[in-house]
Amino acid sequence: MWSVDIDPEEPFVYSIFGVQYKDDKPNEAQQARIDTFENLVTPSAKYIDRVVQEDSSSGTKTKIWLAYWKSMPSYKAWWETKDVVDFWTSLPEDAGMYREILTVPRGRTQMALSAEKEEGMAYVGTVKPMDQTKMGYWGCYRDRYEDGGKKDRLPSSLQAPPEAQKATGKIRPGRVLMTTFPDNLCFVVEGQDHSSISAEEKNYWFENFDASVTNWITDLANAPPSAGILDTRLCYAPENGKYRASSPDVLNYNRKVQLFYFLDHGHMERIGKQNKGHVNLRNNFLQSYCPTGAMGQIAKLLLWVETSVLKSNEIECEYVGCLEGTGFMAYDNHSAFKNSGGAGLMGYLKSWIQDS
Repeated sequence: MWSVDIDPEEPFVYSIFGVQYKDDKPNEAQQARIDTFENLVTPSAKYIDRVVQEDSSSGTKTKIWLAYWKSMPSYKAWWETKDVVDFWTSLPEDAGMYREILTVPRGRTQMALSAEKEEGMAYVGTVKPMDQTKMGYWGCYRDRYEDGGKKDRLPSSLQAPPEAQKATGKIRPGRVLMTTFPDNLCFVVEGQDHSSISAEEKNYWFENFDASVTNWITDLANAPPSAGILDTRLCYAPENGKYRASSPDVLNYNRKVQLFYFLDHGHMERIGKQNKGHVNLRNNFLQSYCPTGAMGQIAKLLLWVETSVLKSNEIECEYVGCLEGTGFMAYDNHSAFKNSGGAGLMGYLKSWIQDS
């Protein structure tokens, strides 16, 4: 296993941008929006995972750019350019586009990789061998944080998980800017890539893990509010093809990424411990994919997981004409999730660009 060393002085940035559309393909205006944004973000971000999220309940798909930036200054240098400001401020009231910006310090983040390869967070850090004393036990993610860990359990500032507003399938027109959140939300990226596995490894995967992984991810997606999962996004990269034909279809793709927001790290750890299927899956996988395990010498399966604990002022989200229930907009009636309105910030940015 491998981990990633992040700059101790400069927090890195996740930017999650999404464009929602109905049915299988975006309409002409949505596709133009996707193409324009692609051309804006590609030259500047350090690394981008381009994936699609499906919402079967509303028949909606979302094109997502999960981008990694080396630092907040590098992100802001791009975000405040005239072309980007003009694009964002000109979005119509029913654009169906959002952004979620997370500033992540080294002391409250960690990444685990199954292979020595640049992937996700590794593009803004340096891949290094995993500390063997911080593997294979419950709580190892927490113990990899330099801040918190056993001394500070990094609990949520909320006493109980909030309940999301019900999705109606209707668009909420206009801008919703959210800048205040509960302390210690936990953002998780989990990824799997089957693209390079051999026939032998594929057969072993189906015999030992595929059904268990499917059940575990499905359990997470269907977890009740009391589990402390605020938002789940099951995403895939369609251009990488499929390795199976099963259900749900979103898990059939070779390359998949799941994004989760937990109320805090404790809720993430608790659901992993309490889910019997996940406990068995975790133990069996560690035995099979360790250096002396059945797959240890031939494994080409790539797995990665990133967990980050965020303070209230390290998150900023904006939703422009999105479906009700999208992201944190589903909680903007709760006192801990402050809706600041959107026109003021973008108006300031636009005038700042014009005066520069």
